[in-house]
Amino acid sequence: MSLHSAFRFLWTYLRPLSGFLLLLVTLLTGATVLRLLFPQLLRSLVDRTMEGAPLPELVLPAGLFLAAALLIQVLRITATMLSERIAWKATNALRLDLARHVLGLDLAFHKEHTPGELIERIDGDVTVLAGFFSQFVAQVGASLLLIGGVLVVLFTEGPLPGLVGLGSFALGIAAMLAVSSLSVKAWAGIRASSAEMMSFVEEHIAGREEVKALGADRYVLRRLMALSARHWRLRWRARALETTAAGVTYVTWVLGQFAMLLLAWSLYRNGSLSLGTAMMLFFYADLLGEPISTIRNQMDEMQRARAALGRLVKLKAVSPAITDGAGGALRDGPLSVTLERVSFQYEEGRLVLNDVSFHLEPGRTLGILGRTGSGKSSLIRLLCRFYDPQEGTVRIGGSDIRQLPLDELRSRIGLISQEVGLFGGTLRDNLALFNPAITDEQIWAAVHRLGLTGWFGRFEDGLDSRIGPAGGGLSAGEAQLLALVRLSLRDPGLVILDEFTARIDPVTEALLQRAVDRLLAGRTAIIIAHRLTTVERADDILVLDQGSILEWGPRRILARDTRSHYNRLRSAGSEEVLA
Repeated sequence: MSLHSAFRFLWTYLRPLSGFLLLLVTLLTGATVLRLLFPQLLRSLVDRTMEGAPLPELVLPAGLFLAAALLIQVLRITATMLSERIAWKATNALRLDLARHVLGLDLAFHKEHTPGELIERIDGDVTVLAGFFSQFVAQVGASLLLIGGVLVVLFTEGPLPGLVGLGSFALGIAAMLAVSSLSVKAWAGIRASSAEMMSFVEEHIAGREEVKALGADRYVLRRLMALSARHWRLRWRARALETTAAGVTYVTWVLGQFAMLLLAWSLYRNGSLSLGTAMMLFFYADLLGEPISTIRNQMDEMQRARAALGRLVKLKAVSPAITDGAGGALRDGPLSVTLERVSFQYEEGRLVLNDVSFHLEPGRTLGILGRTGSGKSSLIRLLCRFYDPQEGTVRIGGSDIRQLPLDELRSRIGLISQEVGLFGGTLRDNLALFNPAITDEQIWAAVHRLGLTGWFGRFEDGLDSRIGPAGGGLSAGEAQLLALVRLSLRDPGLVILDEFTARIDPVTEALLQRAVDRLLAGRTAIIIAHRLTTVERADDILVLDQGSILEWGPRRILARDTRSHYNRLRSAGSEEVLA
């Protein structure tokens, strides 16, 4: 991306910190002005010493010389601390913006990008920008001011010192730009390689049980070594380019120093200037080396930042396919569910749902049966509006869900799947989802409503009991019971249970089924069945086959109809719906 676009993007986050930026520029400007006066104080001290001035007359310039040196360091340290504060305030705002943006993107995006890759974008690339935020503008600005001041002073002393200083500066900048321009693509490749490696590690740590069970440890290690070797080669190339740029800049600085030393010695020898002035010229020539080196380092930082920034801008530009509707709120109480000739596909030409239509009255429970791949879970994703159908309309509570605000829709739907999302923290945190507005009294009331008070007694510290990351220390059934309490706190009008008893032992399942009965009372419910016994509580049955409705109707009528598919399944005691 262009520098103009980069600065325009960054200014969004720097604008709120403009007061701090102004203070930073003031501090660096003050330090730069003092550094420009520093050689002048040195000339005065040396010349007066060479003229034989008495010691008392030398105390004042010597004191000013030392005070200026001390004040320069104080200003630079203060500026460094302030720049770090600006950097982390700005990048934390960017990090928060990106996290909010990514969480708002639809499932289709998250299917294409692993958590490891997104973490590397949100944290790794933003951390790279922190150095850019904290140093680049202020440091480069101060360096250019110092270079400009030095050149003005040198030309004031005479055309020859000015031309030597200007030539040294021009040669250093030209050499730096010639080499540094090669590192942009190198650093872009490094950040992409880092994201790929993070994604690989995250994916295989998450699947560590399968990796160990299948004996795939060696494959994972070989692949990780290959990714690491590629990453090392890219970093070696980038560092080589940076080292080359540093070496070239150093050589030009030495040549400039040598040229100014010869000039100062020649002019001093023929009496054209004093020893103090000769030392001042050499000191100014030395001052030119530091800002050029600073600019080179900041240019290297900018190359890394531009590579990171390009990916962040690209990520920020991704628009969610699922957007808020402009409609109003859903009514309280149980909600009706209607699908009108709905067809849906993830990929072009491969229908997952084909012309599906049904209506579920408020307060009734629908059991959905079907083989794996029949479209059960896809139907649930449409109801939660994780995706939109290509054809047809989905209505909840009589409203087209595309016309509803997403927060309103999802606050009225409660979904529990096989994999319950639990987080490292207390029971309270996991049940209230870190919402401080939910009180302990509300949580215990929900536990009591579901008949789980006795079961909760197993947690010795009550709501302060700790849960490991991803629900560590809990069985699948226990996680489901916590999910039911969490759902009860939200008081949804539609409850969706997606094969929630698939991995639960009989004892826990009996407790779970009683809690589910209480939760579903007075609510509309959709149950995707793992076992036929699970849908015995359903009022209606929907059987899906290859994305189409094979059978739909009241459960009691279908159970008595010997021609129905549901009846044949019950008679055979079959679990073929899972095959």
